[in-house]
Amino acid sequence: MALPKGHEVNKGRSNRKGVPNKTTKQTKELIAKFMQDKLPVVIKEFDKMEGADKVKVYFSLVKYVMPTLASVKVEEGNSDDIIQQILDNQK
Repeated sequence: MALPKGHEVNKGRSNRKGVPNKTTKQTKELIAKFMQDKLPVVIKEFDKMEGADKVKVYFSLVKYVMPTLASVKVEEGNSDDIIQQILDNQK
């Protein structure tokens, strides 16, 4: 049996746009708490690592706090346009 047009379902998960998923929010909060609680252990283990391993770990974590820069392909003849775009974006 089909519901009439415009009928809202009032049970279950909300279909409205922008309503946060409660399970996802709870899971993120639990993971954040776990990460915060275990940070001292991670720091101790990091301090035990050798130089090259430390660098790998460091750069694997940087992407979570620094934006990744997009590469720009420069072809002959369009370098002036690219330079102008970069200058415009800095304003």
